[in-house]
Amino acid sequence: MRENCIIITRFSRDQPGFLDFSYRIKSLAKCYLVTVVSLAPLTEPELLVNGVEYVVLPYDEGRKGWCKYLLACAHLVRTRRPTCVVLLHSLLAPLAWLTGRIPTALYWNEHPSRFTASPPSHPWYKRIARKLALRWLFFEAARRATLVMPIGEAHRDDLLAQGCAPQRVNLIYMGVDKNFVQSSRHQTAPPRLPLRLIYVGTVNKARGRDLMLEAIKLVNREQPIAHLTLVGADEEEIGYCRRYAVRLGISAEVRVCGRVGGDAIPDILKDADAGLCLWEDQPWWRFNPPTKLFEYLVSGLPVLASDIRTHTQYISHGHNGLIFKYDSFSLGKAIRQLAHGRHELHDLKSRAQESGRQYLWDSIEPEFLQAIRSLHVDPQGAGNLLRTQF
Repeated sequence: MRENCIIITRFSRDQPGFLDFSYRIKSLAKCYLVTVVSLAPLTEPELLVNGVEYVVLPYDEGRKGWCKYLLACAHLVRTRRPTCVVLLHSLLAPLAWLTGRIPTALYWNEHPSRFTASPPSHPWYKRIARKLALRWLFFEAARRATLVMPIGEAHRDDLLAQGCAPQRVNLIYMGVDKNFVQSSRHQTAPPRLPLRLIYVGTVNKARGRDLMLEAIKLVNREQPIAHLTLVGADEEEIGYCRRYAVRLGISAEVRVCGRVGGDAIPDILKDADAGLCLWEDQPWWRFNPPTKLFEYLVSGLPVLASDIRTHTQYISHGHNGLIFKYDSFSLGKAIRQLAHGRHELHDLKSRAQESGRQYLWDSIEPEFLQAIRSLHVDPQGAGNLLRTQF
């Protein structure tokens, strides 16, 4: 008889993507009797798996709702006493204090400083309270978890620096489905202008929305050398981008699309020449590698990435993409470089795809499953069964 595993999720209403969570739910469902817990009914096709039990604990998304949800999840876990628990978001870290002796794995996908950052207007006592929350609700909870699974090197190093035991910290990349490999279409002939650039993900100012549009304006002044497609905008952002494109006079060179299901992304990427990754240099984004970066690479797309370490850790300038400073002029310069050197784009795409092979979920999945199994088979050795890359 298969063991029971409870997976606790915490998706926000504006959640942009679900594929990395989907991979883990589907993998665990192969080996365990899985129960997935959520705040609201899950309707995304990639999260719905045959044979999985879905439990909804409905609470508001605010701070009080978050606390009530954690307590309700803890009650469910202690009542059912599963073989193991998987906390499928770093925002769920405080649950590691509440699961008792039940082996608990924590998926460390976002840096908690994003959740506890103080607005500039906050008084000193609230700043101190948030710093204490960061320490005790997240990092101390991570130390208590049986296993912590950071998604990137920066997260791993930070967890170790915060005092997590090395044998309990294991780097496991988010993963990319093999269907993304099929989206790559290499051609030996240089692509025609304009180059087809694509951005997939949350669209807003902090993600470089205005910079991308302004860069297209700069590079297309003399002739159209680049066309930009934005995928993942909500209704408000679609309207903003279209209005801004009209103001800049680039409506014909920009396409803005809403959010799509994860299964549609490989086909969206197949005709592109390069993918875009931009992030403001915020403290928490110095730790979180973006999902789309790895999807671009696996798809054989060179990545135009801003110079934040969660990009430069994986993109080498001139090898599998181009690195630029976080401003429209520098992005425009990178686009021009790609366009003028498009006779080399075939080799750039090949190197991008080769560097993306290590992120395929098919090769990561056995390690992930072994890590979860080690929670209840050999809890003391859980951290030694995966690659630790120190």
